[in-house]
Amino acid sequence: MKISAVLIVKNEESCLEKCLKSLLGFDEIVICDTGSTDKTIEIAKKYTDKIFTDYKWEDSFCKARNHALSKCTGDWIFTIDADETLESNGLAKIRKGVEFAEKHNQKTINCIMVANISEDEFLFPRLYKKCPEVYWKGDVHNYLSITDNNKSDIRITYSYSQSHSLDPNRSLRILKRVMKEKPDSIREAFYLAREYFYRKDYITAIYWYKDYLTRAYWAPETSEAWLMLSRCLWKLDKNSEAKDACLQALKINAGFKEAVEFMADLCGKNNRKQWLLYSNLASNENVLTLRKKKEKDSIYYNELFNDCSDMSRYYHLYNKCFQLTLDKKVLDIGCGLATLRTFIKDYSGFDFASEVINKINNPKIWIGNIYDESNYKKEDYEIYIATEVLEHVDDFKLLKNVPSHKQFIFSVPSFEDESHLRIYTEKIVRTRFEGILEIKSIVRFNWNNGWHEGGQETENYILLVESTKL
Repeated sequence: MKISAVLIVKNEESCLEKCLKSLLGFDEIVICDTGSTDKTIEIAKKYTDKIFTDYKWEDSFCKARNHALSKCTGDWIFTIDADETLESNGLAKIRKGVEFAEKHNQKTINCIMVANISEDEFLFPRLYKKCPEVYWKGDVHNYLSITDNNKSDIRITYSYSQSHSLDPNRSLRILKRVMKEKPDSIREAFYLAREYFYRKDYITAIYWYKDYLTRAYWAPETSEAWLMLSRCLWKLDKNSEAKDACLQALKINAGFKEAVEFMADLCGKNNRKQWLLYSNLASNENVLTLRKKKEKDSIYYNELFNDCSDMSRYYHLYNKCFQLTLDKKVLDIGCGLATLRTFIKDYSGFDFASEVINKINNPKIWIGNIYDESNYKKEDYEIYIATEVLEHVDDFKLLKNVPSHKQFIFSVPSFEDESHLRIYTEKIVRTRFEGILEIKSIVRFNWNNGWHEGGQETENYILLVESTKL
């Protein structure tokens, strides 16, 4: 099965080589240049001799993509842009995906598009069979004529090409033309509204979002439009209308986490907390773009631990951990200031903040990547502990590394903080980790000049959870 990689390019010398390096191993690489005046073609020649310069740009991406497609000789086509890269094992995944698609009579395969900085994600069909019925449509924000309802694990990372600055209004110009020529266009109305939102022209964005919503039909895009309409109204101090629009997004997709979180921002203090609690149960299924809250980096935690060394407020919580781990071999995930080591005899731990490690100077505690599976298997640990960790990171991603059938003890907070990605209640803990952890016990620690087990319940609290990884 021959697989072609294909690009349309113009003045992409700043990023093209990185993209082409990620495509090494494809049966052919086809490049359609639409008028470069920099070193784009010179760079391209290092990776392929199939470079075509016969296409004259017509302000239409679908026409350019279809022209480039006509130059491909592969059975399957992989479309990528110059400011994108395919993951290191991507070609193997592509061949596997093609084999599956052929077996199930599918013509297109959705890939996972990941933003380089924010790590936002969305699905888009970039891998497709070369046949007459599959071609590109749409002059801008183009799409395939056929889209099969499937998803691969092929990941493409996208960034922002410097060449965009040479024609910053290109998308706006094309979308305005299309809407003038075809005023009933649906997808183009949505993206035209977004262009005006980016430019902070909220009144015009509202006009086009409302125009789009008169004929919208695809649920992920429609719920996104209601949320963006809500954001526009909020920017214009129309809070009540903003709430109504946001609720419309949730009527379409009750699991739309970002919409739930925005409702929390729109509501008063009492309602805010309830919306935030609800947001932790939101599945984010069927959203147009999965926008992620960004984790704090190691610099943040280095500064935090450099200024704060008093962990006595956690004494009772750590003492409880000691009781649960008596005479066991323990790995502490994200060890903080490693206060737990004063309670637990056979203790090891790792952190991503060098300030912590430098202060402790203990060979059993090391700097490590919290998502690196090898850190969890250095020894045959009996219990894994993550106190004050899961709220700061991708908890599901972390839990994949904890071996099955091992005890996992963790603490999570009920309150907001600058570095918290989410908050928890007992219900959220049981619902969120259903099918991942078998919960054995949950102990509540209330705030009274320190975290104390039980006693009078306070608004802010921490849950200590004893569980087993399934």
